[in-house]
Amino acid sequence: MKLLLSGDSIIARKEGLTEPHINYNLKKLLSNLQVINTAVAGINSVKFYDMISELVLKREHCDKVAILLGTNDLAANKQVPIDQFKQKMASIASSLIQVYSPKDIIFISPPAIDELKQKYRTNYLVALYTAAIEEVTEDYHLQFINLYQAMISSKEIKILCRGLLDDGLHFGNAGYTLLANLLFEQLTK
Repeated sequence: MKLLLSGDSIIARKEGLTEPHINYNLKKLLSNLQVINTAVAGINSVKFYDMISELVLKREHCDKVAILLGTNDLAANKQVPIDQFKQKMASIASSLIQVYSPKDIIFISPPAIDELKQKYRTNYLVALYTAAIEEVTEDYHLQFINLYQAMISSKEIKILCRGLLDDGLHFGNAGYTLLANLLFEQLTK
């Protein structure tokens, strides 16, 4: 199976490995998985839409596409208003379904954060932007992974959000293990 992964730093970070940590964790779960990772640290939905051809549409066709956006859109220091964010996510979905079947497109919510360490994001905002993504996935009949809710439900936010930066947002192996397991469930349905 070939998977195209894209989005922001949550998908791009290596966390001390030679490849993005999410690629590594996914390949441990699916030995036959080939991952093309085009994630760009710091990207938001507006920039992603501007670069969608380069990041997804002109890439080798894959069996599935998974995209995680919203983390930077909801940050207070560079916030994209939620209505504009939802419209951009709809535009991204509309572009993707020109090339991929809706059942092969997975939108992933932004992660929950450790509010004691993260100064630009709150879980309240993550929940609002997650709801906007979920509405878009319903409108376009896409697959959806609610990473935010899975992290909240785990009651292990402090552990999941502890990566090399230890900034309450970027996570290490525990967070990537959770995300990889959620993706594995979606990919093997």
